[in-house]
Amino acid sequence: MPLDNFAFVLFKPKSPGNVGAAARVLKNMGLRDLRIVGGTDLAPLTAASEEPDPHHRHISAKTMAVHGRDILAAAEIHGGLDSALADRTLVVGTTARAGLYRSEARSIREVSAELARLSEANRIALVFGPEDCGLTNEELKLCQRLVTIPTAPAYPSLNLAQAVMIVAYELMLAAGAARVLPPALQWARSSEVDAMLGRMAKALIAIGFLPEDTPDHIMFALRAILGRAGLRPRELDILNGIASQISWFAESGHETIALKCATGRKLK
Repeated sequence: MPLDNFAFVLFKPKSPGNVGAAARVLKNMGLRDLRIVGGTDLAPLTAASEEPDPHHRHISAKTMAVHGRDILAAAEIHGGLDSALADRTLVVGTTARAGLYRSEARSIREVSAELARLSEANRIALVFGPEDCGLTNEELKLCQRLVTIPTAPAYPSLNLAQAVMIVAYELMLAAGAARVLPPALQWARSSEVDAMLGRMAKALIAIGFLPEDTPDHIMFALRAILGRAGLRPRELDILNGIASQISWFAESGHETIALKCATGRKLK
């Protein structure tokens, strides 16, 4: 699988809820290797209950993982960062801060294609630091590369699970592992749309909505509205039907409608 050589390493996470949410987004993006190094009380990760203890001040990891609980259950627990990275051939740290040792950090979008290519022959770790302070310079010594997620300068720090999601999403796209979306729907031909608009103009003139001598002002606006929306063939058929019904009503159909109403017959 394209993403099997990526491992996401959470170093000393503070919140079980963030760990569970990270497991969920990895599942969303087709990644499976989650590793946790110290940090939060790990008991909620393996708790038997599906629901959090209402007296516990944290949301449980299992609750936040939702359908990513298999990722959470398979997560590796390590006592040190060196242990979690022992089988990796490339280690990529994440940072939101600037500094002498962080000046080489590059945007995850900028490097995701390269990382996806390198993952074909290398086992790559993405390392995320604690929620409150991120990775220190000591942890960065174990990283060969650094990535960052561009944000507004006023508040660059991201929630841990959000950061995991963005990095995982970029890697998924770069690796071509995203689900295939349905093909774009075909629009109606412009000549057919023009013909429908001609019928609609005549119908609107017939009921007095448009002035017969200057209908173009409103029709240009209608054309712009439909142009922005884009018309599919079935939608074009509906509008042609509406134009035909308006014209029929204006000519003599109103009499038929009035008779049906007077005799209690259903309108069709």
